[in-house]
Amino acid sequence: PSYHAPGVYRMCRDYMKSHDAKYGTSESEGDHFASDWDRLIATSYKMFEATQCESSGLIPNWAKVYEEGQSLRAETGFSGSGTPGAEYGAEASRAVWRVALDYLLFPGEAGEAVAFLDPVAAHLETRESGGNWDESLRVDGNCLVESIHPGWSSNMFMAGPTFTSLVCPSNSVDSGRQQELIDAAGKRVASKAIDDYYSGSWVA
Repeated sequence: PSYHAPGVYRMCRDYMKSHDAKYGTSESEGDHFASDWDRLIATSYKMFEATQCESSGLIPNWAKVYEEGQSLRAETGFSGSGTPGAEYGAEASRAVWRVALDYLLFPGEAGEAVAFLDPVAAHLETRESGGNWDESLRVDGNCLVESIHPGWSSNMFMAGPTFTSLVCPSNSVDSGRQQELIDAAGKRVASKAIDDYYSGSWVA
């Protein structure tokens, strides 16, 4: 689920609609494909709903998703890049950032982004105290995520994208408390040096 990027799909949709006369095969090509882009966005959020843990907001690195009528069912049990499939790790955390980007770019359209990000922010609210972040996140045994990548809050390739859930106003966290979390997240990221590509790209 980590590679779905609904905000980017909306950008592609709008670009095609705006530039089809110049670059398309016809002046209406972009309008013709708009519904396909919208369907891809909707399907991506259905996939997120099928894989996201309602209590923690977390999703697994990898999941097999099956269509059952009008709904989707997901299960783990495999890996796509060597990362544990049932782990909230480097792959999974990127999905949070990609959904947060959808909210930032299209706040008027991305209601699904708000619903996805809210439980993540609520989870983070329980992991921070006095500017310090717990080294572990909560695992719900009833969900697909069975483990957390060690040291998530110290590894910026995980903490950075996970912290982006806080850019969206949460319905579950008081606004003053959310600002405290944003400040604590910013301080954590700023305290790290750029010493490799993956974490360094978030620190930069």
